[in-house]
Amino acid sequence: MPLDLITRLGSRAMVPGDERTGREIADYVELMVRPGVPQELDDLLGGRSRSFGRLDPVRVRALARALADPPGAEFNRVRLGAAAGVPPTTLPPYVDLLVQLGVVALVPGCRSPVARRAIGRPRVVFTDVAVARHLAGCPAPDLVAFSGRRLLSPLLRNLVAAELLRQQAESAAGYRISHLRERNGLAVDLVVELPDDTLYGIEVRTAASLRPHQFDGLRALRTRAGGRFRGGIVLNTAATGHVYGPRLWSLPIATLWEG
Repeated sequence: MPLDLITRLGSRAMVPGDERTGREIADYVELMVRPGVPQELDDLLGGRSRSFGRLDPVRVRALARALADPPGAEFNRVRLGAAAGVPPTTLPPYVDLLVQLGVVALVPGCRSPVARRAIGRPRVVFTDVAVARHLAGCPAPDLVAFSGRRLLSPLLRNLVAAELLRQQAESAAGYRISHLRERNGLAVDLVVELPDDTLYGIEVRTAASLRPHQFDGLRALRTRAGGRFRGGIVLNTAATGHVYGPRLWSLPIATLWEG
């Protein structure tokens, strides 16, 4: 059984250029499609569960759809309340219910000492990206097409975050996951903090090619964190990994499961 990604990143035996996969964008999109999702949601959110208490099942479903537009967005009460037709002040119990039901998980804002004036709102990640895609109403063929990259991007970020959260429970590394967005503009999709206060930064991209701007946030985080910075990784749809610079490299998204 392959080691989880974060444990493998900490292994000197891992060579980015040796990381290879046969997966392409269509294969990642296939992970987002499961025929039984509509019925699963009907069973889970149909309002028959005692865990609903006094919460309105119609509002529960409306909020789930709002959270998927786009998936992985920050928990903004005003925006979500308007989209779901739920008063913003009453949203937290509905989000708590979706967490309790295992539909979503919350990725907190980064609290590492390297963060400065970071936005504290959590990101809401769907534990199953197939559920996120269904609620977002994104047809699979549209996601595969080049014109669909704007729709695919948040789903890929959700896919990566959900898998890292899943691996977290059994990881030998004992890491914490957060996201970073500062008021000065610095943003990194995911920050993985280790018990020794070192960290990795992770960005997720739909492209298979590398561009300098993809590493902007990671370079800034490297400068800020200094010796605490273990590495910055761009997870993308390329077939192989590459070393981009000191403590900066890219890996195929499939490295999460393969290797």
